[in-house]
Amino acid sequence: MAPGVHLAVQDTPGQEPATVLLHGLASTHHWWDLVADLLPGRRVLRWDHRSHGQSTIPTGRHTVEDLATDAAAVLDAAGLQQCIVAGHSLGAAVGLRLAADRPDLVAALCCVDGGLFDPQTIFGRSWWDAQPAMRLDRRIAPTESMLTAWALGVGLPAAAVPALLANYQPDPSDPRRVRLRLPAEHEGPLAHSLWSQRPADLLARVDVPVTAVLARTADRAAAAIRRRALRHTLDGAGRTVTERWIDGGHDLPLEQPHQVAAAILDLIEHAALAVPAVVVRMSA
Repeated sequence: MAPGVHLAVQDTPGQEPATVLLHGLASTHHWWDLVADLLPGRRVLRWDHRSHGQSTIPTGRHTVEDLATDAAAVLDAAGLQQCIVAGHSLGAAVGLRLAADRPDLVAALCCVDGGLFDPQTIFGRSWWDAQPAMRLDRRIAPTESMLTAWALGVGLPAAAVPALLANYQPDPSDPRRVRLRLPAEHEGPLAHSLWSQRPADLLARVDVPVTAVLARTADRAAAAIRRRALRHTLDGAGRTVTERWIDGGHDLPLEQPHQVAAAILDLIEHAALAVPAVVVRMSA
């Protein structure tokens, strides 16, 4: 990719157009394992972003734009165009920027609980206010058994546990414990870059079908804020997207893989028919 950047890429052969799956902050391409298993026969590309997973940790600050540039380089190297791009959380923001900057590479975009929410509406108009929520303190040193118990306790399926554990590596100071693979010094700049991105400006430049797969939380106050943040983006962009609200929390690729995969398959069909994007409001 860029100097000093080498990405760990998984390219599963199959029917094209290729489906590209982009993971979120501090996770890896394994976050999509359960969804990828539900896309049989399709070519699927996914990778660990720089400083994540098995990819290299280059020096300097990283931004959403850098990750989108990496994504374009992967697809260019693979000789691909007009892909179906799906991203979760930070990965959705990366996918949105990729679709805006390189329309030749993206035939349709699926934003899974991220990308389209205006981050300043949700987290605060100043970085001072926003960073405590965007940089949750995950810098404890848990054991794998602690992470497994947490995952099962919040209702994740047992099949999702390996994807969670893939975010961590052995702690050199205590082999009984693990620590996040993403270094703390890179998490902050990435989170700030995400907060700084103006999704309305990017969405206004995207002409392909867009689906928003969104978590329908039981917290009414939080739900109202999320809806307002989405409306802010759509109004600012002057366009509509397909909305699919799904019961669950933020980690929908792990919590509701069947519904996320169904949304991606519907989008593939939608893009093949070349139908202009329309708004579809599911019950919320």
